[in-house]
Amino acid sequence: MKTSFTLILFFAISFSYSQTTKCKLEYDDEVNKEVYVNLDVYPAVLDENFTETEFITKNFITPKKNYNEKQRVKFAWTVEANGSCTFMKLILPAGDKELEAEAKRIVSLLPIYTPAKCNGQLVPCKVDFEFLLGTKK
Repeated sequence: MKTSFTLILFFAISFSYSQTTKCKLEYDDEVNKEVYVNLDVYPAVLDENFTETEFITKNFITPKKNYNEKQRVKFAWTVEANGSCTFMKLILPAGDKELEAEAKRIVSLLPIYTPAKCNGQLVPCKVDFEFLLGTKK
């Protein structure tokens, strides 16, 4: 009897946990937009040799402005349901038009991704990237 109760309790907890972590749309305060979270399948670049970190830090051209090398830069983009990338927002430093323009340029150069999936459907997904200007290659 005790074993049956334990199993029932385990399945009840597992079921309730799976319900709370299920893929869904949620409002993201950082980009002021609804985005999919807890995805079944996350987007991935088709080229296995490609790394976002290397690509972005190598190709990001710092605008001709006096930036501290410890300046954090963070921006977000959407991997669309077709795998293409669309710039969303410069998050840090907010309001810097020059860095925003460069982040848009970088996102426009990103390769095609395999799209995210939510409940078996291809869905757009937010991706973000953060680095220090001093860590650029």
